[in-house]
Amino acid sequence: MHYLDILKKIKIEKQLNLDKKTVIKNYNLNKRQIDLIDIYISKLKKSNEIHNLVGPSTIDVAWDRHINDSLQLSNYILKRNTSVIDLGTGAGLPGLILYIFGYTNILLIDSKMKKINFIREFAQENNMEIKSICTRVEKIKSQKFDFVICRAFAPLTKLLYYSLLFSKKNTSLLFLKGRNVKKEIDEAKQTFNFKYEIFPSQSVGDGFVLKINQFKKL
Repeated sequence: MHYLDILKKIKIEKQLNLDKKTVIKNYNLNKRQIDLIDIYISKLKKSNEIHNLVGPSTIDVAWDRHINDSLQLSNYILKRNTSVIDLGTGAGLPGLILYIFGYTNILLIDSKMKKINFIREFAQENNMEIKSICTRVEKIKSQKFDFVICRAFAPLTKLLYYSLLFSKKNTSLLFLKGRNVKKEIDEAKQTFNFKYEIFPSQSVGDGFVLKINQFKKL
């Protein structure tokens, strides 16, 4: 390995360690949670070589790009027994990570069997009872939840249509969104009436947490 590559690797590892320590400190993770997340990242790295579950470039910074990004939703879901549905969970982000953090009343949905199998294998290997369903969101039998969450799943207008299936009077929506969040809000306002707040993401990049309450179709 060329020495420049070695230096780059060392720099990445130092950043990884810093990110990991920071996330652990910020969320006061216990040993069991840290161990499970480390096991998750290791399994994700191996599975990603075959199934392309997440962007390959994000694996080496997983503690920030995936774990921190997911855990930040705990700042808005204050009760651990709250009912939550994660739409288009992919490799279990953010729902599986929130489950590890103590949100056990959570349902993970994805239409791709390879992703649900990854979640179920991880759960079985670590004696975890995680509810997951492989299906399209619109085909799920109507259930009501306190929170609807998702990450990089669909445009906001479509998310609001989906959320109608799972919402009751006081349901809140928490969507991890990118730089075009304001554009998506403007487009969704043409079809839905809703109250919203935008918070800067605590993860790297230029993302946002979009919180929506009291929404209805025009």
